[in-house]
Amino acid sequence: MSSFKPLALLSLAVAGALAAPSAFAQDPPRTTCADFFLAIDNPNTLPCRGNVSAVPFDLLAPGARSLGLGGAFAAVADDATAAEANPAGQTILTKPEVSVHVRNADYDVRFFDPNALDANLYDATGPGPIGRFRDSNTKISFLSFVYPMEHVVFSLYYQNSGQLQSRSSIASFDSVFGDTYLASSSVDVEQEAFGISGAFRLGEKFSIGASIKQSQLNFQSSSFSSVFGFRDLDALFPGAGPYEDEITLGSAVYGDDHDLTWNLGLLFNPNGTVSAGLVYKKGGTYKVTNRLSAYSVSSCAGAECSDDLDGWVERRQSISLPDVLSAGVAWRPSDTWLLSLQVDRVDYGKLPTGSSTGFLFGSFQGEIADVDTLGKETVVHVGAEKTFLFDAPVMGLKLLSVRFGAFDDPDHDGYAALDTDDTHYTFGLGTVLGEKLQLDLGAEFSDRVDAVVLSGVYHF
Repeated sequence: MSSFKPLALLSLAVAGALAAPSAFAQDPPRTTCADFFLAIDNPNTLPCRGNVSAVPFDLLAPGARSLGLGGAFAAVADDATAAEANPAGQTILTKPEVSVHVRNADYDVRFFDPNALDANLYDATGPGPIGRFRDSNTKISFLSFVYPMEHVVFSLYYQNSGQLQSRSSIASFDSVFGDTYLASSSVDVEQEAFGISGAFRLGEKFSIGASIKQSQLNFQSSSFSSVFGFRDLDALFPGAGPYEDEITLGSAVYGDDHDLTWNLGLLFNPNGTVSAGLVYKKGGTYKVTNRLSAYSVSSCAGAECSDDLDGWVERRQSISLPDVLSAGVAWRPSDTWLLSLQVDRVDYGKLPTGSSTGFLFGSFQGEIADVDTLGKETVVHVGAEKTFLFDAPVMGLKLLSVRFGAFDDPDHDGYAALDTDDTHYTFGLGTVLGEKLQLDLGAEFSDRVDAVVLSGVYHF
């Protein structure tokens, strides 16, 4: 680390940060984070935040059967989760029903933490700028009530797209100056929705459907950079200890907001053998608060070395979740086989762009990361289902459906230094008990997320 440590300039820098404008309607055009050593009164140097785009927002349809088919469900859409997968598919349902889906998810998400770039000025002892979020939880992912009529089907539903709650930290120590560096990031995000859906059959071949839902995003994310011992008080004021010497810059993004979102779907089923589906899903925009904070304290018991500063500024901003356009085709070569393909066009460009520098030293002495421009990505889903029909019940089962599939998850974390491209493999089982109860199990395996969904459907 450089020996340049002017205390007056440090104080002016933090003061400049706190005097910066407190509200910005849109993200600044640059992604350079605030330099602690410079007067931070230019709005182009204010986007100090963690990697929001690394959060694994679940864009799959919520059902166990859909998951078993690798998410290739837009052209199938033959259960209550069609309200999300393709609302037009609800016309396939002929009896009133209720369903419940429970999802257990294990997260292991690698992400690029721009805060940790400052640690490269030191003898880093941690994993560099690559951090990890880990979490495991069980949630009710979908509840629904479906009521079909002669040509129209209506449904009410609740959806939980999942929750991730975790913290990550990186520490390093400089042996020359005795400074200790700490970068920490945390995230707590959950998305829920209450919706109403309807579908209408247009003749024998076409169906249309739409869902309107009140979506809620509860989002809390924070990133902090701290350095301890920066002022070298023990050298400037020998024998005046104990010493307290800390400088911390932080950014917290938090909010609990609602938006009215919608899905629109079309299903074409000309002969019962081949079907095609087209769906557009609106992700929604949610207002959050971005708080940029600065904390600086220095003291020693035996001398006048106080240099304290504590304050913050806030601005309002928006987080827009990806819109998704899906097109799928399904083929039933026999009564017991189903093959399905779906292609999604996901607009990740609506997510906030990450910072290219660390909070403390910015581009003054620190390194600058290559920030990729987020945009639209193509996601491919494939799935297959084989149903075994038993002449006599086996363990009380008259049939057993076995499903398997896969889909890709393109790199969209926003940083060139980390490749988060991932392939998800899925497996599923399904059966019917008696005449009214349907049970399904779906499982997902990948580097970032492992999940199991269990569902039960009761037909009246």
